[in-house]
Amino acid sequence: MTEASIVVLLHLTARTTFVFFFCAFTGNALRDLWPGKISNWLARSHDHFLVALAASHTAHLGAIIAYFQRVGWARLNMPTLFGGGIVYLLIYMLGAAALIRLFRGQQASGPIRFEGFALYTIWAVFALAFVPRIVSGWPVYSLFGVAAIVALTIRVICKLRHQRAMATAA
Repeated sequence: MTEASIVVLLHLTARTTFVFFFCAFTGNALRDLWPGKISNWLARSHDHFLVALAASHTAHLGAIIAYFQRVGWARLNMPTLFGGGIVYLLIYMLGAAALIRLFRGQQASGPIRFEGFALYTIWAVFALAFVPRIVSGWPVYSLFGVAAIVALTIRVICKLRHQRAMATAA
């Protein structure tokens, strides 16, 4: 593969991974805010999206390895390796937990602190990649950047609504 084709593959796998992430990140909140067929399906499919996220990001890892084999490993810096390694670890831990639940026929129950931490951390990485590029004029970056902002907004609105309901009930 040429360097240019590997870069295209990197962009494609990152965007595909973001779509799976977006569905996993927003599904439960969308169901709580706007119950309906699609939002219920997104919430029910949460674990499937996490497994797809891990699989897609594994393809992305393959493209990263191909890229550095092509351009030279000296271009890989330690902060990127360390930060990326942490994110990969979080993604694989989420995927493994989701696979276990799927094999056991279980649904994720209630807010899990690790899962929340992992999802918000992964969101931050995607947001840092896409949101600053909104103004670059590339429509695809604008689409993904806005989607990242919308995803966080949905989660925050859902959280505030739950807090308000709990305060009212108390």
